[in-house]
Amino acid sequence: MKTKIKLLGVAFLVAYIGIVTAAYNKISYTKGVTTDNTIRIQNSAYTPASLSVLPNSKVTWVNDDNMVHTVTAADGSFTSGDITVGASYTRAFNAKGTVSYYDNYNQNMKGVLVVSDSAKHSGNK
Repeated sequence: MKTKIKLLGVAFLVAYIGIVTAAYNKISYTKGVTTDNTIRIQNSAYTPASLSVLPNSKVTWVNDDNMVHTVTAADGSFTSGDITVGASYTRAFNAKGTVSYYDNYNQNMKGVLVVSDSAKHSGNK
């Protein structure tokens, strides 16, 4: 009797691990999109310089540099204002499309955000 109970316990544990693993894989790899929508500002550059996200995603820029920066859309649709050292700026992107952006203090600092249904991150993992 004890052997049957132990075997049932082992079978249950194996089935549970299989179900949890399958659920994790489905969540983690859906459409190849990760959930990290963070762009770091370091050494006067956006990293990654290009990022793709799904519609209705939030993107966060974190200023890890030693000076103030901004995130300003080239088409004028938004600006972060000053992002001080150690601070961040988060914005939701609902509509599909491509948004080019730059830093008001260093217009050579440029980035691109692509919002699409088949988005795959081109830099963050």
